Amino acid sequence: MNFIPISIIHKYLNWRDRHFPVGNILRHTQYVLIFKTTNYCDLQCPHCCECSGPNNPRTFIPANIVCSYLDQARTDPSFSNDVVLTGGEIMSAYRFVSDDYVPTLLNHSLDLGIDTDIKTNAAWVRGELAPRILADLNNISVKYKPYALHMSLSLDRYHKDALENNARLIAGMADRPISVNISGFKNHVDMFPALIECIKSKNISAEEVWIGNPENMQSAVLVGGKLLLTQSKATLFNGGRAQNMDWAMETKFPQFKFICKSGVLIAFDSAGRVTLGENSGRKISTKWRTARGPKSLMHTRADLIKAAWHEETRARLLEGWRFNQR
Repeated sequence: MNFIPISIIHKYLNWRDRHFPVGNILRHTQYVLIFKTTNYCDLQCPHCCECSGPNNPRTFIPANIVCSYLDQARTDPSFSNDVVLTGGEIMSAYRFVSDDYVPTLLNHSLDLGIDTDIKTNAAWVRGELAPRILADLNNISVKYKPYALHMSLSLDRYHKDALENNARLIAGMADRPISVNISGFKNHVDMFPALIECIKSKNISAEEVWIGNPENMQSAVLVGGKLLLTQSKATLFNGGRAQNMDWAMETKFPQFKFICKSGVLIAFDSAGRVTLGENSGRKISTKWRTARGPKSLMHTRADLIKAAWHEETRARLLEGWRFNQR
């Protein structure tokens, strides 16, 4: 059997990193793990970049697989120690999987000391499962250090009844030390003050405070004396059903541009794909599972780097893309 000398392999890798640097950046840039646990959602919003909806399969990434990837990431120096648990609508697991699915993921991630953010549309807050879900979230929030649990909610005119749903969820956890971020679009900025008034109408205090260090102060709202409420502005990309929105942003190489800033998102979905970035522009993906079962996190990352190298090559040859055009 013939072997290639290690020196030649190193020379080849160095040449590739110099002339096609995206893979090199990926290897050395910290990453955030995102688990799109399902593509099922009880809503079918016109701006959804994932095409989630009620007609999609009611399948979920098994909890033991998510926990295994979290265990592997915790020992990886390149892991940013941040994880996002989302969907579709992750809380639909209470209907289609088990009552333990979401608490298992949250407890395992928080037990590992990982900064954990759970995203939900909060539409369930009007249904029969609301008391159980709220009880679980409240119980988990007091088991860990204050503000270890983060929640992200969307506030816009595309999510049905978003204003009231968000207010009810926040009111249901107002006496807990958690942080909640409200994400909305620039043309819907008037909805955040309306949310604050809706919370106050439920006889819950809400006062503006400043958080952070002296060099990076951020305005927030302290709800019920403990819950910290912040807001951020989202960018809509023309993926999924959002391609029908005339103001959605077109981005050909979102992953390249994002990678070259401060970090990279590695998003696992319930269909067995893992993607760089989340929902914008041309995808750079591979599979996280095979017929034999789930691949290791190291193997998955290596396959993503390889896919990014091939995509960069394609972009250079077919579209004249250059690294220095970022």
